[in-house]
Amino acid sequence: MIRFLALFAALGLIVGALPRTASAQDWRLADANTLAPATFLILTIPQDEPQALAALADTLEADFGVLLAAEWPLNALAVHCFVFDARNVPDVDGLIDAMETDARIRTVQRVRSFSLTEVLHTDPLLPLQWSLRSLHVLPIHALSLGEGVRVGIVDSAIDGGHPDLANRMADLRDFVAVEPTPLAEAHGTAVAGVIGAAATNEGIVGVAPSAEMVGLRACWQQDGAPGVCNSFSLARAINFAILNEVDVLNLSVGGPEDPLLTELIEAALDAGIVVVAASGEGEELVYPAALDGVIAAGQVAGRSVPAPMIDVLTTAPGAAHRYVSGSSIATAHVSGVVALMLAKDPTLTPAAISERLQEAIREVEAQPMLNACTAILGPNEACAL
Repeated sequence: MIRFLALFAALGLIVGALPRTASAQDWRLADANTLAPATFLILTIPQDEPQALAALADTLEADFGVLLAAEWPLNALAVHCFVFDARNVPDVDGLIDAMETDARIRTVQRVRSFSLTEVLHTDPLLPLQWSLRSLHVLPIHALSLGEGVRVGIVDSAIDGGHPDLANRMADLRDFVAVEPTPLAEAHGTAVAGVIGAAATNEGIVGVAPSAEMVGLRACWQQDGAPGVCNSFSLARAINFAILNEVDVLNLSVGGPEDPLLTELIEAALDAGIVVVAASGEGEELVYPAALDGVIAAGQVAGRSVPAPMIDVLTTAPGAAHRYVSGSSIATAHVSGVVALMLAKDPTLTPAAISERLQEAIREVEAQPMLNACTAILGPNEACAL
């Protein structure tokens, strides 16, 4: 593999140096936005000693004509991941077929691309925070503010210095850039504001203003464009969330079905984590909201939980606020309600929470809408309207 180091450096893919060690910070990583979905492959390998993994990486490079771009341990699944650059391979599909029959390789897949779901609206005269009234959240704040519940937000970078969020973020991690720098991106900041903006200042109030929020940057935004994520960054972020015992996992993303992410999300559900994902803006549930056990949030008929998603006031980078729309914002509302539910009753399982959310859907102006009061107190309790 030494013969490839100069080429790796030219490609901008080397971020660490051999030999590898078992310490997480010493594994070779790459900026997630340099991994093109069509030509980079993620392999999972049974975990082994660093020297054995290094030798296997060399052998796989030689056997398949690929270059190692990144690697990291995925401890939530007890596997090690290699990301290989297959740009010089003329038949990538054939390469995947060959790798799938190799006994040394547990799984192989392309790096897939995901997008943040959002529709922007900027009318400044829209009613302020109508969404909290529509959800019947405010009466519940006398009983639950989300205390002690940890919400992982897999998204773009959250502005941790925003006045509504400055004391609300328990942790901020970057799974996109190898050398993280302080960032504030629009989508993640908006989602965090809906979930848990502080209730102690003159800004907005989040659905669960006392929940602990963990910002897990797995998506990136440039020049105001919609955010982009991929299998590499999302897998690392979800792995961190599982290992660090979040209670609620907010996935305001949508994209193609992804075997590795499916395995991780199922591991999260098995660990008792409530996973909430955006239903998408079409007529069918998008992935990962379509997975069994995941709570889909939005206005897709059927299994999704309807929540406010049109012209919702929330936080924006630089101490600002803006109106946003889309199933990403519905997802944030549902995650906030789940945090209120868990703070009130920590024994609730993901399945029980999903059932109670479905039972708490009511008609509001001829449209289905989640009633947070009913979800938390139960259908037989009186809820202030």
